[in-house]
Amino acid sequence: MTIEPSGHLPHEMTEEQYRQLPEATAREIEVVHGHVIVCESPVPEHNRVARRLASAMEQLPSTEPCIRVETDIVVVLWRVPKFTFRRPDVTVYRCLPERGAKPEAGDALIVIEVSSPSTMAEDLLDKKAQYARAGIPLYLVVALDTKYDIEEVREFRLDAHAAEYRLHRLHRDGFVQLEHVVLGEISFADLVR
Repeated sequence: MTIEPSGHLPHEMTEEQYRQLPEATAREIEVVHGHVIVCESPVPEHNRVARRLASAMEQLPSTEPCIRVETDIVVVLWRVPKFTFRRPDVTVYRCLPERGAKPEAGDALIVIEVSSPSTMAEDLLDKKAQYARAGIPLYLVVALDTKYDIEEVREFRLDAHAAEYRLHRLHRDGFVQLEHVVLGEISFADLVR
């Protein structure tokens, strides 16, 4: 869920301005096409699902020689025409050569949004289009219901030629079966317990 920028933040921001923000303020926003989006803190159940999903994915084998799985980190999608970054709930990316380096879209292999009924439209429209435009190969949307149980996980794979995602699979049987980059099965019950 997003709210309007508060009085202490401009409505538009460059990458340089973002880099100069105090860390506490920088953690509260995303910048899309140069426009500041102040993000509300999610409920604990949302964070728990994201954290447990990231942890489970770290334990599974990968088709890549080295990956990292993080929650709530900045991923720069593009700088031109205007600076744009998002903070996916979970990001799987190739290991970076320098300690402390932050992933960019070209490093990201999977991005995941944990979506509640109030954020579903943004996750399935805006973010989906932006992640596809940035060329991220796989996008998962974990759909939570009003009681914070997982209804389903939508798996989208990038059609690079069209620069858009195609629905690859709906995971509704209580498990998400991963077959791209990360290989294995994760139980919905383990994520929401």
